[in-house]
This record gives sequence, C-alpha cells and structure tokens, in this order.
Amino acid sequence: LHPSWTEKAQTLLTTWEKLHVCMPRYANFMAKCNRKDLKRPHVFMNEQAQAALGEFYLCCALRLRADEVDAAGEDSAKLLDLAGQVAQQDVEPFFQDCRDFVADYNEALHRRLDDTTIWREVEDGLFWHHSFEVAAEEAYRDLQREALPPQAEWPNREDGAAVEAVLEQFTAALQGSSRAKAEEIYRSFLEASAMPVKCSIRAALIDHRILYGEVTYRGQQASGASE
Repeated sequence: LHPSWTEKAQTLLTTWEKLHVCMPRYANFMAKCNRKDLKRPHVFMNEQAQAALGEFYLCCALRLRADEVDAAGEDSAKLLDLAGQVAQQDVEPFFQDCRDFVADYNEALHRRLDDTTIWREVEDGLFWHHSFEVAAEEAYRDLQREALPPQAEWPNREDGAAVEAVLEQFTAALQGSSRAKAEEIYRSFLEASAMPVKCSIRAALIDHRILYGEVTYRGQQASGASE
C-alpha cells in the first residue's frame, strides 16, 4: 500500500525549492501594489508593480528554464516574452496546483495525529493503536469487534499466555477474514499522513500572500522549534 499523495507532494516541494529564492521579489511586487489602481479604468497595477512582477517571473524563468534564459541573452523583448510564458505555463499553474493540494487540509486531524507521536516513545504498538483511532476511528473499532473477543473477556495483562493467545487470534484474523478491513484502516492512515505536508505548503502560500487565509497551526515540529 502506498499513499496517493506522495508523488504530487514531491513534485510541488521540488518546485518550491527552486522558486523559494524568487519569493522576496514576489513580496516586493505585493508591496508595490496599490488598491487604488483597481478602481482606475483599464488599470490593474501601477508601473512599479508591473516591473516588480516582471522581475519575479524572470527570476522564476532562471530557476525553471535556465537554458531558455541563456538563449534569450540580453534581448529585452525575448526575455519579456519568456517571462510571460513562464507566468502562464509554469508559475501560475504551479500556484494553483498548490492551492488544490491543500484545499482539504484538516487542522483538527493534523493536531490529533501529532498528538499520537508521543506514544512512539513508549511503544510502537501504542503509537499505531492511537494513530488508527485518529485516522479511521469507526473502521478500527469495527476491526476490533470483528477480530478480538469482547473487551469484557480480555485476559489480565499479567497473564502472558492468555494475552499471547488473543494476539495470535488477532494476527490470524488480519491475515485472513479481516485483511481487507485492516488494509482499509492502514490506507486511511496513509492518506491522513498528508496533513503535515499540506500544512507546510498551505502555510507557505499564506505567508507569501498567494492564498488567502490564516495560519493557526504549523505542526508539531515547527511548534517545537519555536519553543
């Protein structure tokens, strides 16, 4: 089983790494925009903002199409045309792909998943138990009912032989009649594990004013680094 989102995420993150150095130029463009320009007939932005935006797209062209920039040399017309192509064919579609990727970001789910990581320090089995409860609560509960005896009949944890017998019964069910249910639960966990990546990309979009919104959580790693 493999997450459906990893290939897309890797593509987006790779492009972000290339364009990151250009984002200060985008910030400069945003700083030069004037809301009054939107109210003027046939004017979308002032000349300073236009120039700053062109510099941003040229920077992106250098990062994404270096050979074409070299081929254009110092020909202003060719460079301007290339900047327009990069804007329409590369950068804006990339920004939209990022927006689409993070559209279903679930902060509550992300926080709950982060909270389960503490169990890994105690025991891997407890980490997986709590992670499955978060990512696939109903399906995981169904699996327990299906593959384990009723909780009232669970053996005392001190009775090693009885506990081992229950675990063997559970393992046999996972390899047999309950396998499909177990795979469904694990698949749900894999899909939910996209939340930290989506959080990072969403925060970058909002920080750079490419996406409207508010960042109220940046993930466990970011929170730990800030403390």
